[in-house]
Amino acid sequence: MKYSHILIVCLIIHAIISVDIFRKKSSAVLPAVKSYRVFVVSMALYFLSDLLWGVFEENKLALPLFIDTCVYFLLMGFSILAWARYAVQFLQTEKKIVGRILLYFGNAFFLAEVILIIVNAFHPILFDVDMQTCEYIALQARDIMLYLQILMYALLFLYTLIFTIVNYKGNPFNRKYIIISFYSLAMSTAVSVQIYFPNLPLYSMGCIIGVTMLNSFLINDIKEEYRSALERSQMEVTQGKIALNQTMIIAYSDPLTGIKNKHAYVEEEERIDRLIGAGQMEDFAVIVFDLNGLKLINDTKGHEAGDAYIISAVQTIQSFFGSEHLYRFGGDEFVVILEGECFKDRQKKLKEFDAYIDRCLGSEEDLPIISSGMSKYRPGQDNTYHAVFTRADKIMYARKDTLKERHSN
Repeated sequence: MKYSHILIVCLIIHAIISVDIFRKKSSAVLPAVKSYRVFVVSMALYFLSDLLWGVFEENKLALPLFIDTCVYFLLMGFSILAWARYAVQFLQTEKKIVGRILLYFGNAFFLAEVILIIVNAFHPILFDVDMQTCEYIALQARDIMLYLQILMYALLFLYTLIFTIVNYKGNPFNRKYIIISFYSLAMSTAVSVQIYFPNLPLYSMGCIIGVTMLNSFLINDIKEEYRSALERSQMEVTQGKIALNQTMIIAYSDPLTGIKNKHAYVEEEERIDRLIGAGQMEDFAVIVFDLNGLKLINDTKGHEAGDAYIISAVQTIQSFFGSEHLYRFGGDEFVVILEGECFKDRQKKLKEFDAYIDRCLGSEEDLPIISSGMSKYRPGQDNTYHAVFTRADKIMYARKDTLKERHSN
């Protein structure tokens, strides 16, 4: 396989495994994501430059080969600096002494590479290209810079490895930190081999293996950790919502009967008043209930019997009107607010309820006797919920008196 063919494969692989880094949603979970993007771009440009190097060398284009080799060394130096920045930021040690030293070293190395390339244009010390034969000639300064690269990668390897062992004693072999370390080790190895085989793309091959390793283990592990953390967070939110709902149920429920309490009733009254005030309230009706004989039961049989009487009464009301809009707003006082379909059936339901109470009144069983009164909302006339409630309350007391008279007779 030709030099350029190998680089085409490297460039394609790099594009495939790195495309996800540039998606905001996918890369948002990565630490130091901006630095990693710079590193990924620098590697892509390096592969492209190395690809062109192979094309120019294979086609014996001496001047383009010389120019591209200058770019090649620049991108190689910048990729090292980009990796150093990412590694230090990933470990969150850019403000620590060793982290700053590594960054200074990376900047100094890149600056030295720039200066050498400028000097090399006038006096070859890094490399030369024979304009007649298009032969690439590696010179002494090139080997020195490669040795410095080996040193830089070795320092990064040792630094990240020691940092991981020291700071993650409970789990020193955390894979994502080990990958950071061994990427630097792999690159120092690739550079070492490249010194002795200047006409082979060994450095690029080492780079693509390292980048693939980073993507397969480091990036995927981080995303998996983020996904797990997100699932835990969502579970905590769900549990919090459940706990909040349970708290709300307790706060808005009557402890004896389980139906909505006075607090819930007051909020519903306020909601209706707001809608009436805004002219948006639709038809509704209020049924007020009151228990007959509760005081007598409490006085003669005790409060436990009274509580049982209240519970039995609530169950009776629920059997006709349900519990969704049933409120206990006093000791033996209850309200049902009817809207929608319930409003349409109000007359029939109340008639059936009152007929049942009439039968209970004549029964020998100790069944709850419940007085009721209903009134509906009159748009344009009723300015508040209380106006509807007052009418229903008066009707309820009239019914209460009627039941008392019948019972006494």
